[in-house]
Parts: sequence; C-alpha cells; structure tokens
Amino acid sequence: MECSNINKYIRIVLLVGMFLSVSVMIVGLIMFAFSDGTWEVVPLSLTQIFEGILRGNPIAVIDLGILLLIATPLTRVLAALVIFAINKEARFVLAAILVLVVVGIAIIVGG
Repeated sequence: MECSNINKYIRIVLLVGMFLSVSVMIVGLIMFAFSDGTWEVVPLSLTQIFEGILRGNPIAVIDLGILLLIATPLTRVLAALVIFAINKEARFVLAAILVLVVVGIAIIVGG
C-alpha cells in the first residue's frame, strides 16, 4: 500500500476521533447549560462516568468526550498497526506494538 493511502486512512481515524470527542463534549456542555446546576465537578472513574451518563450527568458526558479525545491517538496507532500488518511490514508492526506496550505500561503504572 502506498504511503499516501496509509496517511489517508490515518487521517480519517484522527478526524473521526476528533469530531466524535468534540461532539460528545458539546452535548455535555449543552446538558450542563440546561441542568439545574446541582452536578458536582469532581474527577470520575470509568465506572462512574458510565453510571453518570445513564443518570444524565452532564459532567460524565464531558468526561467521556475527553476520554475519547485522549483515545484518538491510541486508535491511530492501532489503525497503523492493522495497516502495517496487512502490508506485511514487520518492522513497523513491531514499532506499533512497542508503542502500545509503552502506553499500556504507562497506564498501569500511572493509574
């Protein structure tokens, strides 16, 4: 596969991730603007975010948008890994796996 095709797919992944995350955050901001203001702004765990979304908590919706924005570059690495695996480019597959391992370790150690 040509480099321009790879860049095209990666660009699509990044654009979709950005638009999705921004859209979710805008929905959360609109929900917050029309809420009665009783929602407490505190850090939420993943479980609390999903529970909060089910309860209609606008802070949880905004947090989900932020998580999606953070996950977008990681999704880009996963997309590159798949593209490189399809193209049988072993050294790039290994580089993408290494990046994912480093990110995984950072999440485990930092979390």
